Order: sequence, then C-alpha cells, then structure tokens
Amino acid sequence: MPTLTPLSLQDAPSLIERVFPAQKISAEAQKERKAGAGQTLTALGSYWKGRKPLVMVRAIILGCLLPVTDDRSADLHIFEQLMGIDDAAFGRREPDLKVAAIAERITLSNPWDFFDFTNPQTVYDADELEALQFPLDLSQYPKLKLRWRRGLAEEQKHPLLAQALDGLSYEQKVKLCKRPEELDPAVLYGPIWDEVNAHLGAFGIAAHCHEQLVEQLGILRYGHRPRVGDTFCGGGSIPFEAARLGCDVYASDLNPVACMLTWGALNIIGASPEKRGEIEKVQKDLIEA
Repeated sequence: MPTLTPLSLQDAPSLIERVFPAQKISAEAQKERKAGAGQTLTALGSYWKGRKPLVMVRAIILGCLLPVTDDRSADLHIFEQLMGIDDAAFGRREPDLKVAAIAERITLSNPWDFFDFTNPQTVYDADELEALQFPLDLSQYPKLKLRWRRGLAEEQKHPLLAQALDGLSYEQKVKLCKRPEELDPAVLYGPIWDEVNAHLGAFGIAAHCHEQLVEQLGILRYGHRPRVGDTFCGGGSIPFEAARLGCDVYASDLNPVACMLTWGALNIIGASPEKRGEIEKVQKDLIEA
C-alpha cells in the first residue's frame, strides 16, 4: 500500500488550476449570504460588511490542495463530494420535500418498504393500494395520506430524497436544502471516504475526515500541515474556515474591530464544546450579577 511521501506533490498542478465548479460554488455562496443572521460568524455581530462566504473559502483551500489525475471527471466528482455538493449529497442535506412530492417524483417498485399510508374511512380498495408503485399520480387518490415508514433509518431515506431532486436545476436543489455547514459532518460526509481514499490512494491518502485529508495533502505538497495566512483578515472568514478544515492559521489586521471579530471567530464560535460551556457559564454569571 502506498505511503505518504513528503513533498511528492510539491510541483504538481492543483485541481483548481484545471477544473472548478464555479457556478455551483457561486450558488452555495449566494445561499450562505442570504442566510443573514443564520450565517455561522454573524453571531459575533454584523459590523463587517465584506465577509467572505465560508463555502468559498473551503472550496479554494481544497481546490489548491487536491492534485489532478488523468481522470478529470473523477477529480471533479471527488471535489464535489468533499464539498457536499454532489448529487447524492443533496439527499443527505435534508431537502424540504413533503412525502407526497417525493411519491410523485421517484421510481420505486416497493414503496411500502419505505413509506406508509392512511386510507381514511377505507375510501380506496386496500389491495389496490398495496399494489401501487411510484411515481404515484396523487390526483387519483386525493384523500390518501402518505408518510415515511415508522422506524425507517435516515440513511435509507437519503437515496430516495436524492432521486426526488433529480431533474431540478442546481439552484433549485440549493434552495430546497440546508447548507453543508448546517449538517452533521458524520452524516453528510461519512459515506464518501472509501471513494475518496480509493481515488487518492496512489498518493498514500487514507483519511476519514477533512482534517486528516487536509493534513495528509499538506504533507504531500509542503512537507507539513498546510498553513494559511491572512494579513488583512477582516471578519475572519478565511482563518476561521481554514482552521475548521484543519490548517494552521495566522491572521492579522490594522483594524482593531477586525482583530476582535477574528479572535472571537476562532476562540468563541470555534471553541470546543467544553470551552463553549465555560463561556456560557461566565456570560450567565455576568448577566445575573
């Protein structure tokens, strides 16, 4: 099995030099901006107006670190998986779809393995309902009530949700789904690592989270974990997202407000759960004093 060789990718082209899904990243960045107070860093205050979208920062860092192979299509697919913007990922991004809409959009020969129904006052023939397949024309069954089957595992829903989104434009999918950073990384990215490691295995990559991948790519390119510096860090988007990916970060600014916001991003919003608990306790004690 290949092992990591420091600096083996030192002069190799980066993915961002060859392929980059600019339109998709633009759509994701627009959704993040429109989130307003729902953005990760705005909890510290909205003073800084030129805040860079975190999803754009993440895309650029990964695009700079990832190598190019002979299969550009596969390279792009792996990048989209790592960003949570591939077709399958949308099924895990909790799309705002009602069960009735799913039933009308997907193809499924055994729908009652995944869904259940209520036949109010036995309006419809029970045997006829049991024999139904999706897609379903609900105009023929206006009183039929559909729901997910009780006890169905979330991972069993994901492929069906992704299928229900097929045919929609990328912008429509983004509008219906949560942003990648709003989701549990274990759920959104958990299924991708076997494929990522298989694609990058020739370089000695064996990762199971973004932090491990970024560190290993840094060793291949620079001989150490990647270091990201931002000498005019503003609202702190670049150092915050770089740190969240697993990079070492260095940030400064001439504006003291920018320094304060960046410090808060790294040390308050980016604090461990234990540290956040300590901060919340101090805040509570201060309010009650």
